[in-house]
Amino acid sequence: MLALTHKSFANEQASGYSTTKDDNERLEFLGDAVLDLAVSEVLMTRFPLDSEGALSKKRASLVNEDALSKIASNLKLETLIRLGKGEIKTGGLQKPRILASAFEAIVGAVFQDAGFNVVRDMIGRLLEARLIEIASAPIDFSTDFKTRLQEKAQEVKKATPTYRVESESGPDHDKIFVVAVDLGGETLASGTGKSK
Repeated sequence: MLALTHKSFANEQASGYSTTKDDNERLEFLGDAVLDLAVSEVLMTRFPLDSEGALSKKRASLVNEDALSKIASNLKLETLIRLGKGEIKTGGLQKPRILASAFEAIVGAVFQDAGFNVVRDMIGRLLEARLIEIASAPIDFSTDFKTRLQEKAQEVKKATPTYRVESESGPDHDKIFVVAVDLGGETLASGTGKSK
């Protein structure tokens, strides 16, 4: 039951000094790490030809708050989570963060009770439909130009691009940078913006 006990519930139930943590935050912490490892292993098995970058993007799409809260909803965890009265009044049982955190805590609890192999198999089953979906969908690099450039440079030139700040101007809270990208000793391009 600890995996489904939100801190708001534990705080309302607390009576005096306790030497234990009576909410799911520690299990959530553990579950987050175990989940990353389990999903990474599932992805490496399912997509043996994918690059590290492609695997990272797939993992990010599977373990983000939105994806995990959907899994929690599919499992109907909102019917089992123990929340404090105040959190319930503010719609806590529908909050993606609370649902995702509860799922991570369950992963942590399963890991503690049954071990990694059981977690990995459980995650593989829970993500099956999503794994099929991402297997047939191309990765969208439209917003990740640095990764796209790096992969193409390594493919074509067998080299990694480097970035250098040519200049910066403006106050500390509103800097403007001019950054150049070099490949094989040659400057390919430069750009101006608020981030490096």
